[in-house]
Formats: sequence, C-alpha cells, structure tokens
Amino acid sequence: MVHSSPTLLRPSAAFSLSAEQVGNAYARVRASLIGDELFVRDADMYDVTVDELDRRMGQPPDRLDSETSWDWLGGPDQYRWAALRVLAEAYPQADGQELTGRTVVPENTVHVIAADVHVEGDLVLEEQAMLFVLGRLRVTGALVGRAGYSVVAGREIECADGATAGEALALDSIRCPGTFYFGHNDCSARAASYEGGVLVDFERDNAFGRVEVRQRVTDWDFPAAARALGLPDDEDDLLEAYTEKLLGEQDGA
Repeated sequence: MVHSSPTLLRPSAAFSLSAEQVGNAYARVRASLIGDELFVRDADMYDVTVDELDRRMGQPPDRLDSETSWDWLGGPDQYRWAALRVLAEAYPQADGQELTGRTVVPENTVHVIAADVHVEGDLVLEEQAMLFVLGRLRVTGALVGRAGYSVVAGREIECADGATAGEALALDSIRCPGTFYFGHNDCSARAASYEGGVLVDFERDNAFGRVEVRQRVTDWDFPAAARALGLPDDEDDLLEAYTEKLLGEQDGA
C-alpha cells in the first residue's frame, strides 16, 4: 500500500456538549463506573476521587475542543477514561465513518466522533492530538502516536501494529495481532482487555484487565525490547525507530 498524501482530520465545529445529556448519562453509569477496576486502580496514588469526577460530570463545558478539553479532562487518565464511558452513553452513534489512506490527527486538535471509524491505512496522532471515537475504532495499518502526548480512545480499538508515547483508552478491548510498543513512562494505557501478538510495555504501568498475547516484554531491558520490535540491540530511541519502521514499511508495502 502506497500513501501519496495523508488525509487530515480537519478542525471542525467543536463537539457540542449538553449538560443535561451528560448528567443523565452519568447518572445511569455512575454506580458501575466508580466501582470499575479500571477507574479504581491506582486512584489513591494519583489522587483520583469520586467527588472530583462528580464535579466534572456536573459541569461539562458547552463544547469540547483544544481550549476547553483540559479544563474538563485534565489530570490522571482515569478521568478521560470515565469521560469516554459517559460520552459513549450520552450520544447515540451515527453512521460509521470510512477513511482511506494514512489519516493524520493534527497537533493540538480534539476530535470526538460519535460513530464507528474504519481507517483503511495508518492512523497517526501528532503531538497534543486527541481522538475520542464513541464506537469502535478499526485501523488496518499502524496506529501511531508521535513522541510527546496524545490520546486515542474508543469503545474498542483494533490495529495491525502500533507505537505510542501517549494514551490509548478503550472501554472494552485493545486488539493488535502484530506488535504494539507503548513507549516512555509519562502515560498509561487503560482497557478492559488487551489481545494480540507482541506487547512491549516495560516502561509503562498500563492498566489492562485481561491480557492475552503471544509475547509480552515487561522486564526493564532495552536490548530485549529492541529485539522484540525487530530493531538492533543498541538502538538509542526505540519509539522513533519503531515508528519509522512501521510507517516506512507501510509506505513501501
């Protein structure tokens, strides 16, 4: 597959939020959400509280964009995972979206898509990009979060291979039959289950409810991680090298 030019998710009208819809949805899921292991795990360590979640869900912004998102969703990733669950409950799904070729979420943009999204190609999130898919996100190629912070979230996330320094949040599952590298240790991924081939997340404290993989690299061993990623043992920057490998292979395939 050769990508001549990427498809950009253009900044559009900010996703409008209704305080009534958000509040009603939160009331429906609150009891199960605050008792969910994915919300409870590490909550004390990062000062995540139900009172703060109640406050946020009771005061959503009128719109969700790059200016308002951090006031509402900032802090530990549990709040973003919880918001994903509430938004998925609050907003019915529209018809699915089909995107062809390498799709790029530009830096410093926030996109909320109340539908299933199918990317026939790669999905690349630039630094400080946020993509919330309220349905299922399926990527036939590589799912890449550029070095720096980004968020990709969905009810389910599926990709052929992946690499990110940012967050990957899923209410149900992350599935990657190939190799996924969660690089750097500034973020965590959070999902009810992770299924796939090779999972390299030794730098992270990812919160996965169930893990079923062929191989998982969890020891603090960069050469071993490099070998699992198909890179030289002495590679200095695993994330950059593996990202280039994924996107380069996709270009040349």
